[in-house]
Amino acid sequence: MGRFVLLASATLFIGLSDTEKLKYGWPVLGYTLLILDLLLYKKNKSSTALSIGLLSQSLAWTFTGQWVMAGVIILLDALHSLSIRTNYLKLDSKRILISFPWPRSISWDTIDFITLKDGMLTMEYRNGKVFQQLIEKDPSLREADFNEFCQQQCKS
Repeated sequence: MGRFVLLASATLFIGLSDTEKLKYGWPVLGYTLLILDLLLYKKNKSSTALSIGLLSQSLAWTFTGQWVMAGVIILLDALHSLSIRTNYLKLDSKRILISFPWPRSISWDTIDFITLKDGMLTMEYRNGKVFQQLIEKDPSLREADFNEFCQQQCKS
């Protein structure tokens, strides 16, 4: 999706820009970063080229006075970054580290119980709030052991 937005924005910019230097310079930069991102993607490497390309396109739109288009591209870049982020859940005897929907640390004394059943993590807080999240299946994780560990931590 992000690649399509970059391609469409660069192409649209060529047609709408009044300044000759901006008209071809920014889209060429966008296309170059798009190609770089695709090459790195094929090699299974992480790349920030797409994000840089989207931000450079938003900067180009800002220079031409098209604030709305720049804002839309920045919003789409932020959503793209959120969608490709790696989520994690880490438990130890002191706290729970969780990255979804945003990174935070939760102490065990605020949790009433935690259960993992069929890939669904359920956390109930002492204040009555409930949090549920699907967890990818991990063959090394045994649900019974996980639930027993969480139950012991919630009691102490």
